[in-house]
Amino acid sequence: MKKIRILLAALLATVGAAAQIPSSYFMEGSTFRSQLNPAFAPLRGYVNIPGLGGLDINVSGNLSIDKILYPRNGKLVTLLDSSVSTADALSGLKADNLLGFDTRVNLIGFGAFTRNHKNFWSFDLNARVTTDATLPYSLFDFLKRGNSGDISDIGITADSYLEAGFNYSFPLLDDKLYIGVRAKFLMGVARARMYFSQFNVSHNEERWLINAAGGLDITAAGLDVTTELNEHGEEVYKMDDINLKPTSPAGYGFAVDLGATYDILPNLQASLAVNDLGFISWSKNKNVTGYSAKELSFTGVTVTEDGTESPDFDIDVLEFHKGAAKSVSRMLRASINAGLEYEVWRHKIGIGLLYTARVWEYKTLHNITGSVNFHPIRWFTVTGSYSVIDNRGGAVGLALNLNPSWINFYLATDIVTAKHTPQFIPIKQSIMNVTLGIGVPIGRRSHRIAAYVYDKEKPGLKRPGFSCQDARKFCRTGHKDTCSTQKRQPSTTNASALSIFWAHPYHNRATALVYRKLYLSLQCRE
Repeated sequence: MKKIRILLAALLATVGAAAQIPSSYFMEGSTFRSQLNPAFAPLRGYVNIPGLGGLDINVSGNLSIDKILYPRNGKLVTLLDSSVSTADALSGLKADNLLGFDTRVNLIGFGAFTRNHKNFWSFDLNARVTTDATLPYSLFDFLKRGNSGDISDIGITADSYLEAGFNYSFPLLDDKLYIGVRAKFLMGVARARMYFSQFNVSHNEERWLINAAGGLDITAAGLDVTTELNEHGEEVYKMDDINLKPTSPAGYGFAVDLGATYDILPNLQASLAVNDLGFISWSKNKNVTGYSAKELSFTGVTVTEDGTESPDFDIDVLEFHKGAAKSVSRMLRASINAGLEYEVWRHKIGIGLLYTARVWEYKTLHNITGSVNFHPIRWFTVTGSYSVIDNRGGAVGLALNLNPSWINFYLATDIVTAKHTPQFIPIKQSIMNVTLGIGVPIGRRSHRIAAYVYDKEKPGLKRPGFSCQDARKFCRTGHKDTCSTQKRQPSTTNASALSIFWAHPYHNRATALVYRKLYLSLQCRE
């Protein structure tokens, strides 16, 4: 029983890891935002700090964390620990318990705007690991109580790979529509799948019987399996006979991320992205398969602290018949992000609504997030959010992005207001998230935003009353196409009209372009 407990406990313990939260979607200016929608772009170009440029881990399931991890004697243990009573361990479980783990670590990342400061390109090299599992209630009932019964539909999958992605986004329809495409080359490191369609348990006064039917499928370079012949002359192996030391790629693949943003109104933007549309083809030469269909019997009972008797079962008694190696093509776990963002007041305050769907091996999970976004100054964004997680309660999130001239730093978490254990593990919610990244800004700021937002950096885009000297400077620094050589005195009437224009809170990119030409035609031509 020890090794099966250790295996499941290791899987359950991953829930204590951190994860990216949906409020990151509205962290305007962050380099991470374009990973969620390739049509987005940061405020400036960037060079990420290797290994720290972007950490995105997603851990979720259909169980609240306090039903998996329990504080005991100043430390956290899983529900499988003997110190957790059977009644407590089983009280919060579902009929089918789902656990998922998805992490992305940015190894190399950089990007920049083109000369028009609107088209944006970037390159990222990421290490990714995805794991998900379905574990029925009957399995935990067997492990905690030792009850016999029919246990079925146990499944655990894991994939690890590197992705090299090139992203490009550009405007259409007078800057109202932005399209983003990220093409990704994938290099598989290792994959594994273990499943049991049948794991029936029965017992009598003298022994336990397990009738197991399942399979194992592993692909990785440096995979070594030691086999032996059983009493029937069949080539078999056990879990302890598998050694894994990845030394080279075990598969290759391709994927794309597609995204778009559209300004429905000057102050209302819709966005949509579909990420990880692709596959990895895993090598036949580096694959090991096996199937188990055997009735096992064993004796021995372990008595827990609450008096429950459970079998002294060791997972190593499960034998796998060696099957023929095969190549496998697996689709990535795709996701969908659909958002609406409404600017309430001059790009200082906005509200957002985001729908997210994540496709797992065994189920698709859905989240809805509402957010309030504050932009007190251009290089600082604060976002507060609340997420409804697949009809299983919610989580409060907080995100911030700092992008002055010398650093690009973002951080997001959903455990600030959550009740938590002394180990800072939140309870009463099924996710625990932290997202962060550090980089160095490069190049000039984006022109994707309305002129009134970046008017401090463009002298010719200040409000009425600025000097002709500033306007001339504007014309000399890359905007000669909007400036003529005729001199013209300012018009008082037109200046008043401009004041009314500036007082109106809802400016889009098109009106910004009109304003540049309008102002330069009214005042300060060289």
